[in-house]
Amino acid sequence: MAAHPEDSAPPIEQFGLEIVNFLYHDADKLQFAGLIERAKSISDRAVGRRLMDAIEMGITLKERFALHQQRERGLLALIETAQDLTAITDLDRVLQAIVQRARKLIGCDVGYLSIYDPEQDDFYVRATDGAFSEKFKQVRVGLAVGICGFVARTKAPYSSSDYGVDSRFAHTRLIDTAVLDENIKSILGVPLLAGEQVIGVLFVGDRYIRSYVAWEMSILSTLAAHASVAIGNARLFEQAQMALEQASRTNVLLSRQTADTRNAAEAHEQLTALAAKGGSLKDICDKVAGMLGGHVVVYDGGEQEVCASAGSPCRLTDETDPSSARDYEQADRIHVALGESRILGRSVIAFDRPSQVCRVSAMIGGRGMLGGLVIYTAMPLNDVAIRIFERSSMVTAVVLLSQEHRELAALAQLPTVLRGLVSAAPRDSQFLVDQAGLYGLDLSLPICMVVIEADANRYALRRLRGEFQMPSVLFGEMDGLLVFFCHASSAGALRQALQLFFLKQLRVPLTGVVSVPVESPVGLPRVYDDVRHCLRFLKLLNRSGSLFLQQELSLYSVLFDKQNNEDIRVFLASTLGGLYCGQEARKIELAQTLLAYLDHGHNARTAAESMGIHINTFRQRLAAIDVLLGSWRGSTRALEIHMALRLWRLSQEQQFAA
Repeated sequence: MAAHPEDSAPPIEQFGLEIVNFLYHDADKLQFAGLIERAKSISDRAVGRRLMDAIEMGITLKERFALHQQRERGLLALIETAQDLTAITDLDRVLQAIVQRARKLIGCDVGYLSIYDPEQDDFYVRATDGAFSEKFKQVRVGLAVGICGFVARTKAPYSSSDYGVDSRFAHTRLIDTAVLDENIKSILGVPLLAGEQVIGVLFVGDRYIRSYVAWEMSILSTLAAHASVAIGNARLFEQAQMALEQASRTNVLLSRQTADTRNAAEAHEQLTALAAKGGSLKDICDKVAGMLGGHVVVYDGGEQEVCASAGSPCRLTDETDPSSARDYEQADRIHVALGESRILGRSVIAFDRPSQVCRVSAMIGGRGMLGGLVIYTAMPLNDVAIRIFERSSMVTAVVLLSQEHRELAALAQLPTVLRGLVSAAPRDSQFLVDQAGLYGLDLSLPICMVVIEADANRYALRRLRGEFQMPSVLFGEMDGLLVFFCHASSAGALRQALQLFFLKQLRVPLTGVVSVPVESPVGLPRVYDDVRHCLRFLKLLNRSGSLFLQQELSLYSVLFDKQNNEDIRVFLASTLGGLYCGQEARKIELAQTLLAYLDHGHNARTAAESMGIHINTFRQRLAAIDVLLGSWRGSTRALEIHMALRLWRLSQEQQFAA
């Protein structure tokens, strides 16, 4: 009987095609489990292990895709929620919509919302979804008891995996009875804030014991922020409707307030619609600038400009104030204002000068500060414009979060590739070659490595990914270091570009080592270890602020691997004798002369020309060196002195260059 065509295919290729086919058709775990059983049955254990690794990678990819899709659905749901809530003007409908959407987003059994009553100084349940107990719907909670009171006091999210035994907050029989009648076990609550005031608490709950993850807290917090705005809109609309019933002498004012509220709602709806359609940060900046008549800038978490609207901010002309000084002062004020805005939860003015007002609004995400939205206007914004500006910052934050998730998805395989290149463990060479090729790095060519120790590594890495542009360079963070891989032919250009970027763009010090060219990826782990030894040796010498060459350091990093700074000093003193002195200019001059003489193969004339001095002067210095060192010209003694002089220059480069 003729064999099936697929039976003759190599097992690895056949399994690879099946894994790709499973991923393409979104196969379930049961189908992957079948592959695993087939892989276990293969007689060749080495092939079986490789197949098991490939299957596990496929399962990991499937889980990652599912996670990214879940987060993307959450973000889209938030944007849809913002649009829905903006369109509703009836307060009860707004509250009911908030509770229903919260329960749907988190996938919980119960959702409810408690509103603060300033007259009685407590909270009462105003809207529920999924609750069936009438006692539960009638609960009123004071500020001193219950999860509701705890969230209101701290103004921060709170979750309880087992409400009945949770002792972190004060219990009362009335509240506990209502919760237990509803059979609620786990609760997550987030505050609804209007400025510094807590206007309500949004809850979701489940009738079983569970924990809520940070992503769920972040989504519910963002929904609560939208809900606060929507409640504010609904209340403003109600106030406007009530005001319309007042005397005719207030009609003009009421009409203006209604129009302002409508304009703010329309502006918010336009921005959320723009974000939902995939609008970029530049689109949002231009939109806000057009609505408010100013110049808009988006800053990242490091307070660096990410995007700006067309045009430039109006600047105050002052010949007595240099532009650089004014720029630093402006950056400092924006920094202070962003911190204040983050604490207060609303926008604040950074500075107010003639013809220029700067207002900032901090953007907060699930993990902390995302950045800030800044607007420059000729005149201060009115209340409605401020409200539009603050809503704009919320939409911008959603876009930034979505952008960050896309970037993380694009870089998902990068840590695996980087670690694989420098790992001494057995690796799938073809996988590394293929993955590195996706980033423009051809591993068939000689490769150089640049390893950098820099202050604020994570911030530097984020800035590098966003702003550093150089083709065929693969980089990331490993072992607390920034590691770069490039073709050996472009190592010099990369070294120069990195020094310029850290000096001019990041303004942070860096210390690093450029490796020797590596002909094959097999040699990268050994070179990586050698380069890290070189970095430790630079620390021993107290040298920093530049990118050094591995060939300059490797010999000394091996010799002094277990030594300290005092051991180096003793070595220099014992080898160079009376010539060694860290401060005397005459002896440093003689050391420079002897190093040039040894570097030029004992050719006095060539060495003198390299130093730009007369040959007679050079010979006089050699005579002085003979007096200090005695008999030093033997091959062994000369080699030791040559090594010591180079080490001295490495540790005291500024003095040798003087």
